[in-house]
Amino acid sequence: MKKLILLLCLPFISQAQLSSNLSKKFPAHIIYAIHAVASKVKLTEDQQIKIGLKLFTSDSLANISLKKGESIEKLNSYYTVDTNFLKSILSASELDSYGYEINKDNRFLAALNFASELKLDPTQISKIRHQNDSITSTKQISSKETIRIYNQKLNNILAKDQYVSLLKIIYKEKSIEDANKDWIKIKQLQLVTDENDINEYNKIVNYHIAKNSYLDEKAERYDKPTREHLQNKISVMQPSILIHSYIVSDESYLDNTYSSIIKYEKAIQLTKTQTDSVLKKYSKLEKIKLENKENELSLNPPKAVPSEYESIAKILTPDQVDIWLIHKNQKAATKRAIESWNKLNKEGLTQNPDKENDIKTFINYHLSYQIAMEKIKIYNTQESILSKRAIDEKKPELLKQLDALNRNKNKNATLKNALTW
Repeated sequence: MKKLILLLCLPFISQAQLSSNLSKKFPAHIIYAIHAVASKVKLTEDQQIKIGLKLFTSDSLANISLKKGESIEKLNSYYTVDTNFLKSILSASELDSYGYEINKDNRFLAALNFASELKLDPTQISKIRHQNDSITSTKQISSKETIRIYNQKLNNILAKDQYVSLLKIIYKEKSIEDANKDWIKIKQLQLVTDENDINEYNKIVNYHIAKNSYLDEKAERYDKPTREHLQNKISVMQPSILIHSYIVSDESYLDNTYSSIIKYEKAIQLTKTQTDSVLKKYSKLEKIKLENKENELSLNPPKAVPSEYESIAKILTPDQVDIWLIHKNQKAATKRAIESWNKLNKEGLTQNPDKENDIKTFINYHLSYQIAMEKIKIYNTQESILSKRAIDEKKPELLKQLDALNRNKNKNATLKNALTW
């Protein structure tokens, strides 16, 4: 309700920026032009009147020009309100703010507009204004080259923390847009109990600000492989709730054993504490993997990668482990069962009427066997080893025949290669 009232009041707030005396002095089109300036920088009544008088003079000159038969195109110069037009009316800092609102891609003006936030000293301000005047007078250059100049000059003028802060300011608006998209997805996935949890939302905004300012994509500083590497490097900084949303919604997202637990969280019925623990393990593992890739390039020794099964027994209950392993391995077991049946059928060892029952039997075996193998990794107990052995002993007869067939083929191939050699 408060937001709605504020939106309804905006036209009146905007109108209130202009002096009521303007309507007594100037025609509507000049008041409109004054308002265009006032919407970008706060103006005193005196400044508004000065702009109006200057525009009034320009209007008179434009009419004279028109009567002389000069081109319509020339009229534009009389009505252009830029920093040169305002130089005698606005202060230097006001001109900085107005220029920034006109061109937010100008990084010199961005630094000047946020001078107090960046804690710029007078010398820095003077140097940046000088650089801005220089680039404004330079002939047309590409956007990429312009940004390169901004960055090079600002790097020399600003301290490192000031430069980083400036990049964060430049990318704040985009970062909020990115965070808003993520927040909508998070709410749709029902990953937050309180949709207005400002703390979680702010973590996402801060992550995007850090990411966008670090990559500085507008500057096109990196080739594609380097940019992708840096994006992966920054991804380990993602808040847990953002990682959570990507795991459950993006099949191509970085995958490991912990992420597969998150994918089946509803079936497993994870508690919030369990979810948080799994996500922490996920991030830690991906961070080590990434560091080891960097170590390969620098010839540094790799870090030891912890087993992906290391902490699962401590996080999940035995029943949850069973549910997770069934869901995790069901698809692969089904695929392998069909492949096994097709191979047997090709050898004439099966019959089509038995296909459905055979495949079901194969799926149950492959699934049980794979679960038993993974339980050995999770628990590493005598019981889990014996369980796997018991399943292997009950292997379907047809699969045993397929094993024998494969062994004979391998033996014949080895013998043939030996004879050829």
